[in-house]
Order: sequence, then structure tokens, then C-alpha cells
Amino acid sequence: MKDINIDNTPLSEKIAETLRDYIMKGNLKPGERLTEPKLSAMLGISRTPIREALRLLENEGFIDIFPRRGAVVSDITAKDVDEIFVIKTKLESLAARLAVENISEADIKKMMDINEKMAKYSETKNVVNLIKLNAEFHNIFIEKSNNSRLIKFIESLNKQFKRVTAYSFTEAGRIKKVLEEHANIVDAFVKRDADRVEQLVDLHVKNGWQFIISRMNYKTSN
Repeated sequence: MKDINIDNTPLSEKIAETLRDYIMKGNLKPGERLTEPKLSAMLGISRTPIREALRLLENEGFIDIFPRRGAVVSDITAKDVDEIFVIKTKLESLAARLAVENISEADIKKMMDINEKMAKYSETKNVVNLIKLNAEFHNIFIEKSNNSRLIKFIESLNKQFKRVTAYSFTEAGRIKKVLEEHANIVDAFVKRDADRVEQLVDLHVKNGWQFIISRMNYKTSN
């Protein structure tokens, strides 16, 4: 197991980053148990931050935590990703279109601020914060669709989606592209161009889809 670089980032997030990296590289396999005693001995760290790290990974969809069984690396296939994204593309672009009529100048400013924060975190590839901020960015226009059923459908999808978003924030080139695509979406909202907003969100989600599949294929071939 690689050494953990301890800086100002909470130790639990550093542990989560290490375990996430091993899961994505296939060093920790789907179905493999991650017991606190084993991880504590492996990392030379007390159980408390490990427990917190496992909760983070569960929220991101990397592991499942079962009563009496503990944490287990979850499995996700390219087929799973395709099934999620084919729906996500349509629903999010629709939500964005509906949001044009409801989104406020303050909402748009918040989206700009989030993208700026993401740019700062991109320099260190802080995946935890990038995932969180990316979700916040999307949630602004999803909520502003003002369609409760649509929002619930997307929320359900996103619970299954968190894990695969990590792939989008592991390479500088894709992170830069995400920030550019976000900026274009914000600009379309500023102009209140519903057609353009819908088109850009559709393209943004599809680009993420293609990138994630390419990374999953790369991982399985190496």
C-alpha cells in the first residue's frame, strides 16, 4: 500500500483517496472485504479515520457496507455506466432547459463561483472535493427545473453515479475540459438560451460518459 501524504487535508479523505485509487486501478477487487482491523494494520492508522473514510467511499458508491459483514468493494460494469448515462443525458438536459425560466442571477453567480473553486482543487486533483463541487454545480440547475418528479429521478440516478464520476477527476486533461464545459453552460444560462443550455448539458454529460467508459476499458486491459 502506498504511503499517505498527510497535509492540511483531513486524514479520512487521504485514506479514502488511497483506497479509491486502489479500487480504480483494480488492486482492490469487487467483492473484496475491507475490514477496519486489516486496513488499520496495513496503513498504520487508528480505526476512527478509517471508519470515516469508508463512509466517504460508501457515499461515492465505491463500497457497500453491510451489517455484520462490513465494507465490501462494490462492482460496476461498462453496461451499468451505459444504462445510467443514457437516462442521465436525457434527464439532465431536460432539467437544464426547464431551469432557464427559473434560474436567478444569484444562482448563476453561484455556479460561476463553484467552477472557480473546482479550478483551484483541480491543481491538486482533490477528487473528493471535485466530486462534491461538481454535484453542487449540476444540482443548482436541476433544482431550478422546479419539477419534483424529474428531480427525484435524477437524484436516484446520481446515487449510482457518484463512483464513476471519480474517473472524470483523475486526469488533468479531462478536468480542464469539465471546467470549460461548465463555463459554456453558465454562459448559455446568462443569455437565457434554452436551446443552447439543453444542447451543452447534453454534450457535457455525453463527454463524461465517453471518457469514463474509455478509462474503464483502459483499466480492464492493463
